[in-house]
Amino acid sequence: MSRPLEIALLRTFVLLVEEKSVTRVARRLNRTQPAVSLQIRRLEAAAGFPLFEPDLRHLKLSRHGEMLLPHARTMLRLDEEARLRLSADDVAGRVTLGCPDLYAAFLLPETLARFRDTYPGVEVTVRCALSRQLAQDMTEGLLDIAIATRMPGVSPRVGTGTLLRPEPLIWLGAEGGSAHLADPIPLAMLPDGNLYRDYALAALDHIGRRWRIACISESIAGLQSMALADSAVCVLAQSVRTPGLVRLGSAEGLPPLESVDLILWERHPGGSSAADHLAAHIRRSVSDRD
Repeated sequence: MSRPLEIALLRTFVLLVEEKSVTRVARRLNRTQPAVSLQIRRLEAAAGFPLFEPDLRHLKLSRHGEMLLPHARTMLRLDEEARLRLSADDVAGRVTLGCPDLYAAFLLPETLARFRDTYPGVEVTVRCALSRQLAQDMTEGLLDIAIATRMPGVSPRVGTGTLLRPEPLIWLGAEGGSAHLADPIPLAMLPDGNLYRDYALAALDHIGRRWRIACISESIAGLQSMALADSAVCVLAQSVRTPGLVRLGSAEGLPPLESVDLILWERHPGGSSAADHLAAHIRRSVSDRD
């Protein structure tokens, strides 16, 4: 590499990978589209290799772009962490965080505990609801930030959204259970309109597997309890760990499932120091989590 890789250029590079649109990145950075393209050319000059295929209208990373991406994300996280840690003692205030119960159960305990230790002056209130409701709550000013599932046509009418990571979905059933053998197969599902449910039913329909809804619950506890009782099979994020439940797959006659995207919504990025620090902490914690 002939020159150092500037943080600002790496930030534009990562945003372009996530948004897959020069127009959207220009809007997020409050820059013109030519300025965004110029930044990418400057980064490529510093790297010494093209990072994207030639046509930026159809974004596809080059081999060197694929190599740089994980390092760019790491450098951005370290830069953000260093700047925020330096100002940690001065951060105080209140933040309302929205999160579906499904994610709150396995993401928030460790994440919020670490945040509280680092920023004892910030008071965090958690509001649990499904992603569609969280989008409405943020639009109405009830939330500062939210972790949600990216869904077509569902987003707040204010603020910004940042991709946290893809989250694979898996089938789960009771260890040693037989619910998955029933015909039709009994399912414990989220309410209608949720991607977990939509993907599960579409996958079963695709292979011609008959199903019935045995339980509808907005909470992870309801889904887990039905599966643990061997009364139904459920679909959860791969990150969820539930003793007594085992992953089910093709050997049990169940089809593969699509992944969902975890997204972070921020109502007023740059408006509240406490909210900005919590959002940055969540981005680091969730992205680094196995």
